Amino acid sequence: MIRGFCLTTIITLILSFATNASAQVTLKYKFPDGRKSTTETTMKSKQILTLAGTDLESGSNQTLTITTVNGKRGNDGRLSIKSTINAIKAEITLPGGTELEFDSADPDADPPGTQFDFVLDIFKATAKSTWTVVIDNDNRVVAVEDRDAAFKDLPQNLQDAMKGQLDPEYLRQAANDELDKIPGKAVVKGESWELTNTMRLESGQNLTFTNKYTYLGNVEKDGKKLAHISVITTNVDYSAEADSPLTVVESNLKVVESKGKILFDVAGGQVVASDYKVRIKGTLTLEVMGNELPGNLDLMMENTTKLK
Repeated sequence: MIRGFCLTTIITLILSFATNASAQVTLKYKFPDGRKSTTETTMKSKQILTLAGTDLESGSNQTLTITTVNGKRGNDGRLSIKSTINAIKAEITLPGGTELEFDSADPDADPPGTQFDFVLDIFKATAKSTWTVVIDNDNRVVAVEDRDAAFKDLPQNLQDAMKGQLDPEYLRQAANDELDKIPGKAVVKGESWELTNTMRLESGQNLTFTNKYTYLGNVEKDGKKLAHISVITTNVDYSAEADSPLTVVESNLKVVESKGKILFDVAGGQVVASDYKVRIKGTLTLEVMGNELPGNLDLMMENTTKLK
């Protein structure tokens, strides 16, 4: 009886192992020489920041079309990938009710003549952007080059405000964070992994997110096997750099809504679609020019990307 029980147990374990092994799928980026891809990304945000009893509402709706072209991998294993912004459309609502629109198809349309015209100048510069991402033999980003080139004709104060967002080391880390969303190994259905990444905002402000990714299995679309990965944000932290014009005295922000998914082409080794939504609410206290300002934040962000 004991021997029979042990043999049955061993057979069960072997069958279980075989079943799990067959259910594995390898999720890994691929960068073939010469591949050209065009993506369309729509980013929406809506924010209500309440300071000293005053609601400051702002929001944006932006659509960017970007083309990337892989070069040829060199003998040292490095590959350069050039990105070009083809089109931008944006609708921006600023505190006080000011509304701005920008379309790169008509970038020199007359601005509304407000104190926020500099926002349009930033969009005009962004619409001219090209940059190069360099990856090594292990497909890790080792450099992001010329991301700031399109902004060098802007006034110095605007360049200074954007310096943190255009910092090459930050861009390199952000690019690797994006790659890490795909684990680069074999996974089974239900397997999860967790990542933390920081989003730099203007004027030295940071939002740091902790996200959980789970492989939910495969779906078939247009003859391709696509891995379905869910995304949820479990934690958020708001901070400011030492050289920021404001200081975060206290921050108690919570994730109140989060959902998202990634569809990854297993054979092609690239993301074909993704969507993500997160809403953050909570209290915070800021210090500006020596004055403490208690407040509340209600921030919603959405991001949808598709391969065209």
